[in-house]
Amino acid sequence: MTKLQNLTITIFGGTGFVGRHLIKELCNEDCRLQVPTRNPTKSYFLQPLGDVGQIIPIKCDFSNRDDLKKVIENADIIINLIGILYERKRGDFENIHLNFVKKIVDISNTYTNKKIIHFSAIGSKENINSLYAQTKYQGEQYISKNFKNFSVIKPSIIFGPEDNFFNFFAKISLFSPILPLIMGGKTRFQPVYVTDVCRGVIRILKEESIKQQIYEFGGPAIYTFKELMQILLKTINRKRFLLYISKPIAFFLAAIFEFLSIPLLTKDQIKLLDKDNIVSDKYLKLRDLNVTPVSLELVIGDYLKRFAKK
Repeated sequence: MTKLQNLTITIFGGTGFVGRHLIKELCNEDCRLQVPTRNPTKSYFLQPLGDVGQIIPIKCDFSNRDDLKKVIENADIIINLIGILYERKRGDFENIHLNFVKKIVDISNTYTNKKIIHFSAIGSKENINSLYAQTKYQGEQYISKNFKNFSVIKPSIIFGPEDNFFNFFAKISLFSPILPLIMGGKTRFQPVYVTDVCRGVIRILKEESIKQQIYEFGGPAIYTFKELMQILLKTINRKRFLLYISKPIAFFLAAIFEFLSIPLLTKDQIKLLDKDNIVSDKYLKLRDLNVTPVSLELVIGDYLKRFAKK
């Protein structure tokens, strides 16, 4: 098993939810971490996670090939966590999930002995009625066809402190008497703890024999969206009405919400709910990396207690 000590790792998306937790775990491995960012001054909050000089925010224009080359050329490992859940303008999904991936792969191919870890998503497929899922799939395919030493990670919902799922709905419950169940909340999910995701990544990085592999990361249990909302409300000790919203009404609401700078719901997200978000038998899983996933119920109460009714 390879030691990560003294290796240089470039993490795209290092200031995000998963990125912050991954950086914290990687700091324990004594590696050097480069975090490309448009505004380094807003990334200095990461530095206390490691030793002095271990975490280096670097100013980078992600659309500029020369800037990308500077943060890739001296890196042993490149981790791409960048992704979006909605488009601010037409073409954003393709630019970020595919074109940006192409740039990383093409630049990395001009050097030798580099490894790429790329985050995609469960449900990414070629023939699916969601632009988010289509472009995620296209990014995976480009890496698998054009780079030798890679691993693709396709997680279900990732939960943990500062997550964008349970925290989002917990905030809504503070001022709204209802929580929406689109199409009855029947879509199934397999939430996975962010620390388990990070441990899986580190296992992949340490194992030299792991190349050209695709993983699906999920937790130990499967829940419907409705069950997740019920667990959330029980955890924060609040009673809210779970309102059934039909697909046509959901599309109508999404058409309105999409005018917001940060839409609460988009038509593309509704299309994603047509398919379950759970691991399949097609790909390797966390247990194949000797990582035993932690149960949602064991963790969620610790970081949602600030939303709890007194």
